[in-house]
Amino acid sequence: MGLGLDDRMQIAALAARTGVGNPLTGAVLLVDDEPNNVHVLRDLLEEHWEVHAAYSGAEALALLERTPIDVVVADQRMPGMTGVELLEALRERRPDVAGIVLTGYADMQALESAINRAHAFRFLRKPWEAAEILQAIEQACAFVGQRRTIDRLVTLLARRGEELSASLAELQAQQQALLHLERLGSVGRLSAGVAHDLRNVMVGLRAAEWELAQKELAPGLRQILEIGLNHIDNLLRTLQMLREYSRRGSLELSADLVDPAAVVGDAVALSRMDLTFRRRRVSADVEPGLPPLRADRQKLVQVLLNLVRNALQASAEDGEVEVRARRRGGQLEVAVEDRGPGVSAELRAHLFQPFVSGKGDEGLGMGLYMSRLIVDAHGGRIAVADRPGGGARFEILLPAGSEVAAGAARGGAP
Repeated sequence: MGLGLDDRMQIAALAARTGVGNPLTGAVLLVDDEPNNVHVLRDLLEEHWEVHAAYSGAEALALLERTPIDVVVADQRMPGMTGVELLEALRERRPDVAGIVLTGYADMQALESAINRAHAFRFLRKPWEAAEILQAIEQACAFVGQRRTIDRLVTLLARRGEELSASLAELQAQQQALLHLERLGSVGRLSAGVAHDLRNVMVGLRAAEWELAQKELAPGLRQILEIGLNHIDNLLRTLQMLREYSRRGSLELSADLVDPAAVVGDAVALSRMDLTFRRRRVSADVEPGLPPLRADRQKLVQVLLNLVRNALQASAEDGEVEVRARRRGGQLEVAVEDRGPGVSAELRAHLFQPFVSGKGDEGLGMGLYMSRLIVDAHGGRIAVADRPGGGARFEILLPAGSEVAAGAARGGAP
């Protein structure tokens, strides 16, 4: 039993409920080289459909390029292009349109071609019955409507899926940002307490340093005290910056003209206070005549010092650490290279995020993150790569002579 007008109404209702719109155009194309045949069919169909006519396969294909159609009813025996050939071409261009083939001959070969090659919806013999034609077109329209509705629903589902994925990703990013801020707040409160206690310790140590300076001491003992005080000073600066960032969400910069060679020199000199320095070989190569930077010297020294100390710790006994500064286009490149084990691809993807340490369970995992924030604040970037020949290469790129507005270092969640 065929599908009738009620079925078309149900398809339209389904399309309306899903918001994809009515997929049917209500248009039928009649193709026959005999005008009388077209006239008879038009009189039968135009009460229920918008009827279009073509008198050859080529004319039908041209009309289909510019006119929305649901069903094509084509005569098989036409000069130039048969009905099956027309539907075969239609299948390539408009696969959403159903085709019905009419023929006055018991041609089984044409029937097989209509099914296998052209994927015709129905194959009807002449003389046809009016009820048979009406039923075939109703069924073809129902089939077309279902197919187009499914295609539109699939497209809609894919789009909604993409939107849902984007919303989920945004929600996850917001959750990560909240977690990031909460952890930074905890670190800020912790750093404030630790810094307070360290300052009290420093008062005593500075007093002891003054007392010991009045006495004759072994050079090694005096150096140990200087190294310890230097490490505490550096730790206090880091804690102060962590507290500042956790409270403001930004870093305050003091923008002055800075000689890149002086930044490298300060970082290498301070790294001498590290106990591993004397068991490594550290070299600095600064290209002569580098233009000055407008930057926060203390913070850039802190970044470079952190990279040099990391390289010292990654190097074996008598290993070599190299610090280089040179022009790179319109930028200044400062690189720190070591010959250690390098940085794994898995760790590299997260290395500059907070609470990620390349030293396993050692350290808070904030050093490289803070370094990234400082470099970002200066309009530059920091990255890690493999050193040719083995080891790691950390490089900083800064715009030479760039203006850095004080307080411009606003960071965000990773």
